[in-house]
Amino acid sequence: MFAQMVVLTAIFLGWGAYTFVVRPLGDIPPEGQRPAPLDATREQLRRTLNNFILATRDDPAATPPIADDPFLRQVEARNPGFRYHIRAGDRSFGNAPPAYFTRFGYATLEQVHLRMRDPGMCSQGERIVRNDGAEDFATFRMCDTLSYYEYRGLRHPVPLPERRPQEIRLKWLWAFSGNFLLAAGGVFLIFALTFTLHMLSIRRVARLARSIDPQRLDTSLPEKGVVTEMLPLVRAVNDLIRQVNAAQGQATFFLSAAAHEMRTPLTVLRTRLELMEEGQLKEKLIGDVRRLTRLVDQLLTLMSIENRRDVTGFVDLVASARKVLRGRSPVAEGAGVTLAFEHAVETLEIPGDATLVESAIANLIDNAVSFAPAGTAVEVSVDARGQVIVRDHGHGIGLVDPDTLFEPFVRPVASRRGYGLGLAIVAAIVRLHGGTVRACNAHSGGAVFTIAFRI
Repeated sequence: MFAQMVVLTAIFLGWGAYTFVVRPLGDIPPEGQRPAPLDATREQLRRTLNNFILATRDDPAATPPIADDPFLRQVEARNPGFRYHIRAGDRSFGNAPPAYFTRFGYATLEQVHLRMRDPGMCSQGERIVRNDGAEDFATFRMCDTLSYYEYRGLRHPVPLPERRPQEIRLKWLWAFSGNFLLAAGGVFLIFALTFTLHMLSIRRVARLARSIDPQRLDTSLPEKGVVTEMLPLVRAVNDLIRQVNAAQGQATFFLSAAAHEMRTPLTVLRTRLELMEEGQLKEKLIGDVRRLTRLVDQLLTLMSIENRRDVTGFVDLVASARKVLRGRSPVAEGAGVTLAFEHAVETLEIPGDATLVESAIANLIDNAVSFAPAGTAVEVSVDARGQVIVRDHGHGIGLVDPDTLFEPFVRPVASRRGYGLGLAIVAAIVRLHGGTVRACNAHSGGAVFTIAFRI
């Protein structure tokens, strides 16, 4: 992209410098090659008549009469037999009727244009006539409108102010520097436009890359409409996404298969332990098997949620929270903890799976009860924005990064029993429902977990 801009800028600046500065300055004759006085007068006269035609065509009302031109008055004063005639469209100017308009066939050519009425057709010509020691001149041009002028009887030059070549070059430089700056400005605008389009394309790809869910790598970055310089990078990122998705799928399949395979031997092992004689060893072994079985169940639950892509149906968030609280009340009472419930609305329907939503709320309540000291309360609330807030009065989450709490097998408190899958299941359920979950320390002690479901 930048190489293209450098080449384009160099081409335009080089073209502008040559066209508007170098070539005009090179056309200025050296001091020893200045034109003769009569040639300079003819050049100035033609420039004056031509400028008058252009001014009359652009703004007829604001153009002063040609007869008042100071240079033309000097020409008439030094050449008593000087005559001129001007045609600008349908308007005529001058001190004499035309002598060469019909003679050179320009009148016929004008009629041809008027009959054909072809805006794309243009005709032009000029003639120089030697007449009794004078040089007469006629020029004709017709495209959409007629431009014609002629003059006769120019024999004596008009004194013109002499300027040294250095002064002429400075004048040309200042006269054409505006055009050069215009060309440079055009180059800058082209560069800015191209750079802006490239940046918009880059930002679009970056925005799509940020929107990719690491847990759902079934999408890729678009390759159409991407600037050429970024295409290899986009393709490399897409290849990486496919490889990570494949590796993630293999890991998920392995965990799911391993969990399924562990269920049967654990069930058999527990059945055999039940047949043992009563004793502390039996109770300890059965407790160990029970924890392993819970680990397997949690792994299967997590894998099942991770493999889902969407949810259907609607669930009443207030009713689900109340149902979970009723089910968890015996566990909380056994731990000496009170469950309190507040709701801003009587009902609040959200899109989702009722079983999964209740599982997420239950995991948060179980987590809060396990950390809440006896004699305190776990406060659960549902607001009108689809947020479920669970607060306990324990030790809080401390200095732990809140985002790591929802990673599988992460246990901030090493002495706590469990495998760190409960909050991971909560995060997976909330992510599946298009919501967010966060944790923080409460101002007066304890921890606050907030689920924000999509309404």
